[in-house]
Amino acid sequence: MSPDPRKPTKAQRQADARTRARAMREQRERAERRRRAGLVTAAALAAVAVVSVVVVAILAGGDDEVPQAVPASFSESGGFTVGDPGAPVAVSIYQDYQCPFCAQFEAANTDFLEERREAGDVAVTYYPLDLLRRLGDYSERSASAAVCVAEEAPEQFPAFNDALFANQPQEGAGGLTDQQVAALAAEAGVPDEVESCITSGRYTDWVTQVTDARDERVEGTPTVLVDDEVVPADQFQAAVDAALAGAPTS
Repeated sequence: MSPDPRKPTKAQRQADARTRARAMREQRERAERRRRAGLVTAAALAAVAVVSVVVVAILAGGDDEVPQAVPASFSESGGFTVGDPGAPVAVSIYQDYQCPFCAQFEAANTDFLEERREAGDVAVTYYPLDLLRRLGDYSERSASAAVCVAEEAPEQFPAFNDALFANQPQEGAGGLTDQQVAALAAEAGVPDEVESCITSGRYTDWVTQVTDARDERVEGTPTVLVDDEVVPADQFQAAVDAALAGAPTS
């Protein structure tokens, strides 16, 4: 009997089997490549997400570290100098407007400092701090107000500084309102346009930052330095006169 021409031979069946096997193998390889590509893509997306979170966290952290406003007329350490910077004697006063001992020091020495400053004998650098922040926010608000005046009406700073201490509220009693502080500034000759700086608390963040980064010798207020040497508050005038006596004459 002749073989049926429609029936594939053994060789043809083997060839067809090999073709189907190769096709299945290629299909599996394509599927595996797609799976691996998907894993790589997912890993890349996850990495991007992590980086994004880190960047956001860094930016958010930076906002906490940088104060909202930084005064141009103050040193990096937080001091504002009144008088001739080239005066023979340099005085530094670290103070808190809520501190009763600071008010006593101011009352005892304001005339002395004014005389020496106007004579060109001393330059006085004031450091408004909020060391007493545990008692409320008046320390930072009043210090911020002093910075506003020093920035925008520097000639009136000594008078405003005196007024804040002369009208010092009881320690821990909440303090004057921002409007009352602005009224004291107006009475000291500060222009009306400075009021918005005072009532907005523009420099409160900066005050807190420089307080935390203050000279390590400042453990309380007032801390007074004469030519960079800490002196007891009750010996301040004698220390200034001694420094003047020992200063070289021009």
